[in-house]
Amino acid sequence: MGPPIIATRRRVEHDAEYMRIICPSCSATYDVPDSLVTPGRIVRCARCRNEWTPVQGISPGPPAAPEPPDSHEPPPAEEPAPRAPEPPPTEEPAPEVRQSAMDRLSAHPARPATGTGLRIAWAASLVAILALAGAAYAWRAQVVAAWPPSARAYALFGVQPVSQASRQ
Repeated sequence: MGPPIIATRRRVEHDAEYMRIICPSCSATYDVPDSLVTPGRIVRCARCRNEWTPVQGISPGPPAAPEPPDSHEPPPAEEPAPRAPEPPPTEEPAPEVRQSAMDRLSAHPARPATGTGLRIAWAASLVAILALAGAAYAWRAQVVAAWPPSARAYALFGVQPVSQASRQ
């Protein structure tokens, strides 16, 4: 088994804490809200269906500033730039927090079907079967004339096909 998978924390554009998890099988990455990834929870990759338990790690910090090259000259003194007066703070509306798919699904539970459409479908199916059986009985002589092996099916149900001569 490979090394443990490290899930790193980072901030995304909508100011919510997310954790990036990486599938150990196919390397697919996912940004998952912290509230959904609890310790010991098993997650499943949507791409390869592999299941694993993500391990929380320390997110990599900002890269260190490169060291200046060694020189014997002192760095030139920089004069601070004059600052422009800051505009007064304006009140901005709070950014909308994006909900996860699970949160959206749980907010609107599915309504049970009323059953009216299903009852109509069953009734239509029953009417169609009865119409087919009635047509097979009413035109049994034509059916047997067109397909002679059907005479055995009619005999199985105790129905004798009417001959054309007896109809006249």
